[in-house]
Amino acid sequence: MKELVKLFILPIFILFLAVPTFAQEEVALEEELALTEEAGEGVITGGVTTLDADAGTVSVKVTQGSDMTFTVVDGETILWRGIEDIELSDIKVGEEAEVGYYTNENGDLIASWVDVLVEEEFVPVEALEAGAGEAE
Repeated sequence: MKELVKLFILPIFILFLAVPTFAQEEVALEEELALTEEAGEGVITGGVTTLDADAGTVSVKVTQGSDMTFTVVDGETILWRGIEDIELSDIKVGEEAEVGYYTNENGDLIASWVDVLVEEEFVPVEALEAGAGEAE
């Protein structure tokens, strides 16, 4: 009977010890997110609404409905389309893009990187197997 009680009480005791740890991790994550927002950095995804290659700016409409305009710094901002490096002038209005950014000391939004999202091409397994058979 004592062993049966131990089998039920021990897991409950361990659970009570673990709950504060989970709560602390959640609070730490919320604090980190607040610091990130306070520091003026983040990542957004949306449609490109305007692009000015001469001025080095790109605007993206975020899901909340407002446009955010980012400065693209030559030699600092990384630009991609999928895995391919691109130039600012290669980006087209209407394309979906993900932008990692920070706010500089003047309050300007600076793009650390811009990734133009591309649909991944689905290749059926049969096609891969057929191609492997031809290589042999």
